[in-house]
Amino acid sequence: MIFANARMYSPAPGAAAAWRDLFRWLARSADVPLDLIEHAAPAPLAELWKRRDLGACFMGAWPLAKRAAQVIPLAAPVMSDAHAQGRAVYWTDFVVRFGADFKRLEDTFQHRIAYTTKDSHSGYNAVRHHLLGFLDSKDGKRKRFYSEVTGPVQTPRAAALAVLEGRVEVAPLDAYAHILLRRYEPNLALGLRVVERSEFAPMPPLVASAGLDQRRVARLTDALIGAAVDPEARPILARLELKSFAPVDLANYDLTLVWEKEAIERGYTEIA
Repeated sequence: MIFANARMYSPAPGAAAAWRDLFRWLARSADVPLDLIEHAAPAPLAELWKRRDLGACFMGAWPLAKRAAQVIPLAAPVMSDAHAQGRAVYWTDFVVRFGADFKRLEDTFQHRIAYTTKDSHSGYNAVRHHLLGFLDSKDGKRKRFYSEVTGPVQTPRAAALAVLEGRVEVAPLDAYAHILLRRYEPNLALGLRVVERSEFAPMPPLVASAGLDQRRVARLTDALIGAAVDPEARPILARLELKSFAPVDLANYDLTLVWEKEAIERGYTEIA
């Protein structure tokens, strides 16, 4: 049997339960049995992407662009949040403690920042790219923005806790994970405040092993694309703060490689 997993977007137990319900619906709707497995942090998500029995699992935008595993995209979530503009996109929220004096990201410079993992787009690549805008425009030399860089903290929830517990002053949160935290752990999320957002990037999709039978891939994809008009799936999408799922154009994910290349060319290879 092939498996399904949504660890990437299960920042709270309520979100994880909603994903399990969606995967159960998906298995029935597509007539493709799915084994719902656990893969808790700090176990690397890359271990799942390389499994031949992968049926439906989220893969990061940057690793997907790098072809870090032999997978085939199924569909990408479209968030209900108005900032997503009805598109399968996401962004990074730079968060600080709600009561902190910081008004802009620049105010956090010379303090401490966290990152999730170095292969994460929202938790590293997008952060690095965003900071390029603050490099000295006269000579473009690498600049140290933060007194301390903490990581890998592994997950967006852990990044949020690093801020709330005072271990760092600012951290990047995957916008969708942040939205789910607001819904399912409001007491935690209310302690945070967004001081800046990154530019849009294509939303991490659900993927399957490239070796999976193409008929099953097609049924899984068709079911996900049709979820928004399915009376059983719609309430589950609402619990996940999703409007729908959209087809995936792999070429869109090359944006993450462009951002990586820009950072390397400007000599800002690591968050600092």
